[in-house]
Amino acid sequence: MATKKEEIKTVSVPVLRGRVLGVNVYRGYAELSVLSEISKADIYDQNTNPNGTQRDLSPKHAKDAYEYIRNKTLGFWPELFLSARIKDVIKFEPFNSENPDIGLLTFDIEKIGKSRKIAISRVDGNHRLHYADGNKKGYSKIEKTVSFCLAFSLNINEEIQLFKDINKNQKPMNTSHLDKIEVKLTAEEELKRRQPELYIAQKLSKAEDSPLKGLVYEGGKKPTGVIIPLRGLKTGIQYMLSQSIQIHRLPDTEAQYKVINNYFKAIKQWQTVAWENPKDHIILRGAGLWGICFLGAQVIDRALSNSKFKIEDQLNILRSGKEWDFGKNGSFKGYSGRSGALEISNKISRNIIDETNISTNELFDQIMQS
Repeated sequence: MATKKEEIKTVSVPVLRGRVLGVNVYRGYAELSVLSEISKADIYDQNTNPNGTQRDLSPKHAKDAYEYIRNKTLGFWPELFLSARIKDVIKFEPFNSENPDIGLLTFDIEKIGKSRKIAISRVDGNHRLHYADGNKKGYSKIEKTVSFCLAFSLNINEEIQLFKDINKNQKPMNTSHLDKIEVKLTAEEELKRRQPELYIAQKLSKAEDSPLKGLVYEGGKKPTGVIIPLRGLKTGIQYMLSQSIQIHRLPDTEAQYKVINNYFKAIKQWQTVAWENPKDHIILRGAGLWGICFLGAQVIDRALSNSKFKIEDQLNILRSGKEWDFGKNGSFKGYSGRSGALEISNKISRNIIDETNISTNELFDQIMQS
């Protein structure tokens, strides 16, 4: 244990050194307040911390965890999972040579506190640790003992991968966050090949010339102004690609992205009021967003079948039909989910005039009258 002189600067706990499915770890027991003090959460923020690993904290979830451990006489938590990013803030000393994997793990509290970077990150357990150190007003220190597992040889990408693996199959977490992690961990060409819908959605959220730039939520801390979940946009692009015939004539995902980007630019010009006031309209959320994605397959097919792809080409197709109100109480009030989105798309497309200058509705009337 640390000496009296060192007590403020270091904390030592007995641990067992081992390996879990390829990860080198120390496993042991410590006061929750100590584990809270030595570790930090690396919260992902798409603007200020794009390399972060953690989802945004839910204060309610953290408070519930705090109240559980403070008030429970009999309770249990799975072990906390931490990762030592800075190696010299910890030191392991075996008790003896006969058992080299059983020993004392010392945390250098002083170095951890002075480090500008996160010395020990919270891979799993941030909500359980958040209030436990007693530094937040109204929350006293939790000195009860819990189990922990500390990885000591992971790089950042490996840490992100484990975070994803742990959370993907447990309590449902923000799916946009998972998609963003998938983007970070996958090489661009591989992502184009395996998940073109995610590649296109991610690029629409980031490209300088994209009308969706700054509107897409990628998980973690939610910035002001973002209204489209990355998962929702990815699903919409998937619908568009699955319904289109002509777009698959373009063998490269980059070309497909350019045509789809032009389509969203055309939509923005077609429905300017809805685009500029998304809170009062449905065009960029839920069935409205998916509806224009389904519609995109038909508009793009009509354009490409005539060897056209530019913004004005697709805008002319959209404007050839009747006018629609995407307001909350407008033309598509009450439409929801995939089925509602399909109906939105079908209602609009049936009134679009094709190259023969006749709409589907008009053609239908002629057929029925024959």
